[in-house]
Amino acid sequence: PNHARSINYVGVQNLMDACIESKTCKRIVRITGKGEDPFGIFSILINMLGSMAKAWNYEGEQLLRKCKDIDYTIVRPGVMGPENIPTGKVLALADNGGDMKVSAVRYEDIASLCVQSLDYENCARTTLTAMNVEEGEGEETYAPLLAKVKPDSREFPETLLSEHKKAARLGATVLVGFLAILVKAVILPLGNLVAGGIMSLSK
Repeated sequence: PNHARSINYVGVQNLMDACIESKTCKRIVRITGKGEDPFGIFSILINMLGSMAKAWNYEGEQLLRKCKDIDYTIVRPGVMGPENIPTGKVLALADNGGDMKVSAVRYEDIASLCVQSLDYENCARTTLTAMNVEEGEGEETYAPLLAKVKPDSREFPETLLSEHKKAARLGATVLVGFLAILVKAVILPLGNLVAGGIMSLSK
């Protein structure tokens, strides 16, 4: 149950400590996800099924933002996958952790974004949302988008852990209620029907 905290929070702190101790690492590039909407359906499901992964991802982001000894580039991609994802002029970014419509994105594109961002000094201390848009509305590479990125300037919520927990509890309550209705409306009548059929056959 502590897996998400160990990886997304404690792991980030350990990585920061190691980078600072090295005195050579200047920036951490961290892939997270959209985590500022605790009551969104995707956040609720991922938190319920993944040991509060969304919640601890955001808390790990905040560790990076608060650290003054090392820079960061936080990448919040869409739903990553390897196949059946359009290519071409579809790449889009929003700096300052801007909100974008969730879309499918290719693993290789996000990997390329992470590596390329290190070549841009203006991408230090930034939170980048990376999604795909309709063909022709985006860019074919991230280079022109990265050149326009500005450092984070808004005040991110200090913590969203309690909100994520509230949303997960709400989701669990709704799920239990739905299952109770399902059992009462479908499974019990079906069980009675089967039992009746067996009794008829035994006569």
